[in-house]
Amino acid sequence: MPGSLCSSGIFRKFYLVSLLRYLFCAVVFLLLPAALCAHSDLENTLNLNLTPKELAWLDAHPVIRVAPDPDFPPVEFFDKDGRYQGISAEFIALLEKKLPLKFKINQLVNWDEVLRQARAKEIDMISAAVPTPDRLQYLKFSRPFVEFSTVIMVRDSVTDFPKLKNLTGKRVAVVSGYADHEYMKRVYPDVPLEVMPDISAGLRQVSFGRVDAMILNLASASYYIRKDGILNLKVSEDTTLVHDLSFAVRDDWPLLVSILDKGMAAVTPQERKAILDNWISLGKEGWTPSPVMIVTVVAIFLLLVLLVILQWNRTLKQQVRQRTMDLQTELEERLLAQQEKEKLQQQVHSSKKMEAMGLLAGGVAHDLNNIISGVTGYAELMLMKLPKDSPFCKHAAAIHDSGQRAAAVVADMLTISRDAASDKKVVNLNHLIKEYLRSPEHVALRERFPQVDYACELSAELFNVSCSTTHIKKAIMNLVINAAEATEQGSVSISTENCYIDRPFGIYGSIEIGEYVLLRVVDSGSGIAAADIEHIFEPFYSRKTKGTSGTGLGLAVVWNTVQEHLGYIDVEQPGTGSCFNLYLPITRDEYSPAEIETSSDALHGTGEHILIVDDEDQIRDLATQMLSSLGYRVAQVSSGEAAIDYLRKQKVDLLLLDMIMDPGINGCQTYQQAVALHPGQRALICSGFSESAEVLKAQAAGAGAYLKKPYTLAALGQAVKDELAR
Repeated sequence: MPGSLCSSGIFRKFYLVSLLRYLFCAVVFLLLPAALCAHSDLENTLNLNLTPKELAWLDAHPVIRVAPDPDFPPVEFFDKDGRYQGISAEFIALLEKKLPLKFKINQLVNWDEVLRQARAKEIDMISAAVPTPDRLQYLKFSRPFVEFSTVIMVRDSVTDFPKLKNLTGKRVAVVSGYADHEYMKRVYPDVPLEVMPDISAGLRQVSFGRVDAMILNLASASYYIRKDGILNLKVSEDTTLVHDLSFAVRDDWPLLVSILDKGMAAVTPQERKAILDNWISLGKEGWTPSPVMIVTVVAIFLLLVLLVILQWNRTLKQQVRQRTMDLQTELEERLLAQQEKEKLQQQVHSSKKMEAMGLLAGGVAHDLNNIISGVTGYAELMLMKLPKDSPFCKHAAAIHDSGQRAAAVVADMLTISRDAASDKKVVNLNHLIKEYLRSPEHVALRERFPQVDYACELSAELFNVSCSTTHIKKAIMNLVINAAEATEQGSVSISTENCYIDRPFGIYGSIEIGEYVLLRVVDSGSGIAAADIEHIFEPFYSRKTKGTSGTGLGLAVVWNTVQEHLGYIDVEQPGTGSCFNLYLPITRDEYSPAEIETSSDALHGTGEHILIVDDEDQIRDLATQMLSSLGYRVAQVSSGEAAIDYLRKQKVDLLLLDMIMDPGINGCQTYQQAVALHPGQRALICSGFSESAEVLKAQAAGAGAYLKKPYTLAALGQAVKDELAR
């Protein structure tokens, strides 16, 4: 027994000595790479040849406050976890190893805020900036550490785009505060600039055709095109403009510039190439760990193996339980994040789809309005000239009614384009609802669905709203028609109330905090299927029988009308039927009185001379006959150039100008030349499109009211009368 005890004690002693040896070796393997790195950093610092004055400055300023551009990849940016990334970030990290100082990274909201704080000296250094005349007033710049060429990005369908020096008249996007922005303002002040909050927004504006081009550096353009999946852009011009990126330092710290230059001079060509290849090289192979990292990983692995062997029985169960809880929490967070991402993607997809449909609708509306103008106008003239007992009066009235209904469909399409021109007035929503319920349209709806009961509960305390009465009445009508069609033999309830939204919410977009008037339309029908509810506000989307319930534009018109009025609409399923809730922002202005209608006799003129300028033969002939029947002396031409030639020979009392005429000058350009010939020349602007920037430009030059096609005899006569009296 004593021999056994002795042998056991010797074995335990041998085991402990061996274990200590293994632990010692593992610690040496773990610390050796760090020691080698520390030695290398010290050697680098000694080789910088810093002057005593620079060393003393570094002792007094051990920490430098740095503000990067938060969204300028691949140069620099913050990832979704708030980590500083990019070319500048890696050079900053390398300088911390080569210089005896630390950089404190400040994440600011945007580049404009970076420049503001640099100007106010609330930060010490900008990690990547281009020297410009404005910035040189409050910053000093190091030697450049990377350079990028500047390019002009356009849509790939564009051909023969002008060079940089010939961009006058083009809409050009630049990022607010960037060197390209300052350069264009200084060198090309005549080029209209569309200032964007960031690069991604600018490229999307070019992709959608809302601007003609964007000026930016090629590296950032390539990065965002790949990241956002923008496939319809190309480089129109590789300009001679090259931006050198440097470190920018507050102008009262010149010593820091020389210190940074010496630090960057110590960066080896291999280190510089590795950083640049990591961010801007193409076809780069997968990541390969360094030998130092391999040794470090092996050492850590050996140490962990030893610790696991010693503590296996005691800690395994606890680790498994904790890991299970962590995984469950992580899974829940990922599911929530994925759901939120899918929700946002769906909202963006729906918004883009509605926008695309709106652009399509707005594009065809002009031509359709010109065609419909001939149908309704000539029918109206026939009704004026035919005897009351003529058998053709019925046919002419049917043609006129069909044209008016077609014009209403085009008006719906313009509303969908979110570009409809309508004056807003202060009204009470209850008044508009009562007007609709007394209208012929609602009477016809009651006759169509005689078994539907209608109930109203309108708040007597309802606030006023500022709105386009035409479009809001159309929205009310569409909601009630939709409810009646869904019910057929049940009930439809219409109610109003004031409400306050204290937090944003919404599925179809979002509603902001504020005071609103709420219109609620509830039906007792079968409700809306789950598969359809997210599509109900899309144009031409309908589950009703084709040809029996309208064009499929009704709810799309409501949605776009609400968007134009900064409101919100959603739909609920209260168990049976559907409930549509329409929110409009309130106004505390007083109710606008209704306009007084003008009698037909008051529309006649006294022989005033009117020149009609329109490229459509039917429109010119129709307007000529209408104005002639009202007692005016009328002439007509088919282009803006012909109108100017006519005005050089004689004056006219009024111009009736079409806004869009191809080919040749448009209505705005025609009016500008006419005013140059005859200052104070009166004019009316006509178009099948909605009111545009060109219309406003012509009105600013002195033109009168905007008259939307197709126009009736009464509308044309009243507009001419008002303009001549102005």
